Amino acid sequence: MKQRMILLISVVLLLASLGCSLFSGRQTSGGGTARTGDFEIKVVNQSPDEVCYVLISSSESDEWGEDWLGGEETIASGDSKTFTLPAGQHDIQLEACDEAVMATGWHIENNTTITVGGSRATSRLFLDNTSETEVCYVFISSSTGDDWGDDLMGESETVMAGRTRIFYLRPGTYDLMARDCDDNVLAEEYDVDLSADKTWTLSGE
Repeated sequence: MKQRMILLISVVLLLASLGCSLFSGRQTSGGGTARTGDFEIKVVNQSPDEVCYVLISSSESDEWGEDWLGGEETIASGDSKTFTLPAGQHDIQLEACDEAVMATGWHIENNTTITVGGSRATSRLFLDNTSETEVCYVFISSSTGDDWGDDLMGESETVMAGRTRIFYLRPGTYDLMARDCDDNVLAEEYDVDLSADKTWTLSGE
């Protein structure tokens, strides 16, 4: 799992590299430059929350690196922003202003759109991991269903100890289950009313 680390000096290096690209890149429609092999990640914010941090790094890196919004800019609810990346696989993590994780994308190497929330996903489930255990698997399924469905963490994402993950869901009644990286059940809840926002705290007790 990547660790979050925002390095201000990286912003300076990024600006310097963009300046150098004026001599080696091709002009884009947005007024910047892009090199052959570059691709774009478009972030569309359909959630009720601001996206305050966009962390992008090489998939080979163990660190998230700098915030591509620069610490001042945000992506407001209903807005979008496109980021140009050099060739190669990259990971992305979107965070709210309190650093709660809103969405992630992994091993991206082609033009991709990452959408946070949705027009019908008006309820928020805040998974607040206050335990000392990393959460590797999260299942959220309709209480009327016969199985748990897919793991919402996917192959790469986890919820580290002390972190919060936001899930944007359609209002309804759900069953919830969280497992650690050894597939042990950490918590289960059934018939949870998510007609409004709810915080699900994993304390480890």
